[in-house]
Amino acid sequence: MSRKTVTGAEQLCATLEALGTTHVFGLPGTQNVLLYDALRRSRIRSILPTSELAASFMANGYYRASGRIAPLVTIQGPGFTYALTGLAEARDDSVALLHLVGKPPAGASTFAFQALDQEAIASPIVKAVRSVDRAEDVAAAVEDAHALALAGEPGPVMLQLAGEAMAEPCDSGKPAPRSPPADLAPPELQEAAHLLQASRRPLLLVGQGCAASARGVRALAEALRAPVLTSTSGRGIVPEDHPLALGLDFARSSAGAVNPIFEACDCILVLGCRLGAGLSEGLVLSEGRLIHVDASREVLGARHRARCAVHARVEDALPVLLQAALRRSDPGGEGWSSDSLAGWKARLAKDTSGAFPEPVVSGIDGRTPAALFGALRRALPRDAILVTDSGLHQVLARRHFPVLSPRGLMVPSDFQSMGFAIPAALGAKLAAPERTVVAVVGDGGMAMSGLELLTSVRERIPVVVLVLADGQLNRIRLQQFGEFGRASSVRLVNPSFEDLASAIGARYALLGRDAEPAFKDAIRAEETTLIEVELGDSAAIRRLRGRGFVRQAARKGLGPAALTRLKRLLRRTR
Repeated sequence: MSRKTVTGAEQLCATLEALGTTHVFGLPGTQNVLLYDALRRSRIRSILPTSELAASFMANGYYRASGRIAPLVTIQGPGFTYALTGLAEARDDSVALLHLVGKPPAGASTFAFQALDQEAIASPIVKAVRSVDRAEDVAAAVEDAHALALAGEPGPVMLQLAGEAMAEPCDSGKPAPRSPPADLAPPELQEAAHLLQASRRPLLLVGQGCAASARGVRALAEALRAPVLTSTSGRGIVPEDHPLALGLDFARSSAGAVNPIFEACDCILVLGCRLGAGLSEGLVLSEGRLIHVDASREVLGARHRARCAVHARVEDALPVLLQAALRRSDPGGEGWSSDSLAGWKARLAKDTSGAFPEPVVSGIDGRTPAALFGALRRALPRDAILVTDSGLHQVLARRHFPVLSPRGLMVPSDFQSMGFAIPAALGAKLAAPERTVVAVVGDGGMAMSGLELLTSVRERIPVVVLVLADGQLNRIRLQQFGEFGRASSVRLVNPSFEDLASAIGARYALLGRDAEPAFKDAIRAEETTLIEVELGDSAAIRRLRGRGFVRQAARKGLGPAALTRLKRLLRRTR
């Protein structure tokens, strides 16, 4: 029986389908019309965003909500360059992303149309760049790139597709079945188990690598009766209303407040967390107490040396570690008491040593960000996903919004790209349609990505978007206030958000005193909804500005009398 002949583009789609792909994000162009025609005839849903940058953030949100890959599709040249920020974000967020991009023609002259050395440009920010030049190699290339994106430390992989490879015929075929990953038990895992079994006051520090193993992590923490700290992207793996969850986030707590907990424990078990600068800067993690388990060999020892480093997936290590935890004894009650755990949790919750001053939230009862995010939390299901952009609103959300489920908080973690929240929220909703998804943006992020609401309405992807409007790039403004007492180049002019929502076809609400009912109405509507939240300056922000002005004046050498008068003026504003 002869095999069916298909084009390389059709073979690519068939391979993606066999790998479980249900969505792709991208824009069609002259160079990839064959691929998009093949997608039209496949079972894969193609989502058209406003730009390749938005498409890359959608792919990011899709993976982080599900652990599955939805490829990014762009043309070469400008499509490729628009997506670069999203590739860098995926690298820093440990996001598996497959970028399918046109391959520039070989031997192009210096001034050839849209000719770039894409491999040289992308290589520093992706795990690998692969190319396919023949249709018969398409299936194997897609399989390998897909597997590489997921292997070890997840990250972006770029696959360049030559036009000839998409057009020419080849024999159809499904990918060869892949063997499941071996259930490896490296010798270091037994050592880790022995150390854990012998511990009296262990502590867990968990990251995004535990998202698929949340039940196992919670069972381990309960068996050990160990407090749990998390990276930002690991929040919710143990629900933050659980007695063992200490709720660490450096938007709220400082390293100075956390280090005494590490000093009080005798074993620090780090699971699926690479201990990047955003998390571990300033933390004192004693090598003699540290056990580090991670699927990426490159992560182990990169920033903190461990007494025992275990190269294994968290899901493979957990059964062995749980058995060790169940064999533990606690003679004399040397472990963590309920009172001590409650005390540590309260101490972290009260720590504001590294906090920015907070704005006033107009209209709502309480007029504070804590009241705003408290009302949002009460309105949302436990498994809701909150997605933020980069800015002051992210700091406020991380400080005041309890995360109660795995993958329940999504921020641009280490690269901090603006324009992230709305497209990432759309990707998350497509990946997890049963979960409520809310995006929180500042008006700066809204200016960059607000028209992605067009995609939300057109593609019928119901998300709720909160825009915290203060007319400023306020995170930077507050930094300028603290340094100089004045701000520059941060003022914004906002459109009428009500008119914008009407023009797009979205629902609109201006948040008033009854915040919780307004949130519940938006959730029940299951439509694209834009909620405007007005912010203003608080007394704390005005004091910050005054102190910065005094600091700048002192730098410029004002005399003691002038400085004294300035300080008196400051005291009057308190």
